[in-house]
Amino acid sequence: MHSELFHIGSFPIHSYGVMLALSFLFGILLSSYRAKKAGLDPNIIPDVAFWVILAAIIGSRLYYVGLHFEEFKDNLLSIVNPFQGGSIGIGGLVMYGGFIGAVVAGVIFFKVKKIPFLPYADAMAPSVGFGIMLTRIGCFLNGCCYGGAGHGPFSASFPLSSPAGAYQAHIHADALYMSQLFESAGGLVIGLTVLLIGRFKPFVGLQFYVVGVMYAILRFMVDFSRFYSESEKLGTLSHNQVVCIVLFIVFSGLILKNYLFKDESSGNEKNANTGVASKS
Repeated sequence: MHSELFHIGSFPIHSYGVMLALSFLFGILLSSYRAKKAGLDPNIIPDVAFWVILAAIIGSRLYYVGLHFEEFKDNLLSIVNPFQGGSIGIGGLVMYGGFIGAVVAGVIFFKVKKIPFLPYADAMAPSVGFGIMLTRIGCFLNGCCYGGAGHGPFSASFPLSSPAGAYQAHIHADALYMSQLFESAGGLVIGLTVLLIGRFKPFVGLQFYVVGVMYAILRFMVDFSRFYSESEKLGTLSHNQVVCIVLFIVFSGLILKNYLFKDESSGNEKNANTGVASKS
């Protein structure tokens, strides 16, 4: 584990921040390439990426703050203050909040620009999976988003200086499940699966919808290995698992709708692609 990669002056540069930045950079490059290959305007990608990244960070933070408000009620400035504890960065982000924030920002951006959303959402879809892969590696290196007590080849022992290590010592466990890497591997599967689906393109939006379905399934399964306090649970499920169920229903419903009305969707796809091409 290497939570700090190097220092700039007295400020440490954290591995999580580096992996998060790499996920954004890789996502922009891959999405721009796919947009150009699909006959879309690749210059749109960096523009929407700015707002998507900003909304993802804000959404991740607000989701975390909403679940752990007791940590901030005595110092509300700590919600947005990046200079705390002698380091640069804001600790406490929830990926699902970022995913929801990114989708909302993307829809609004294309609505304002009067550009069809779904063709570009398909172009960006695999980047979500690869972004999960890279970001969760950062979580593992940082020792956050850790699993419960585990054993065997799918668990690891974390240093005491990390959040995972502190929890491991608190419960006197030999190791914790590597929940971060479970999700990272799942993100890779999502990215590769969507790239494969992109070869067939049954209807516009399918790649985007598949990401929503697969991420809901992935996160629902991974959360059984994650540690959550009782305040972060709704009955026997985590708050994220409840969101997973909702998003699975929504995205599965969108896929089903397009297959049930395939002829109509095909016409919409043709019109959408024609409209986008004229703007490129």
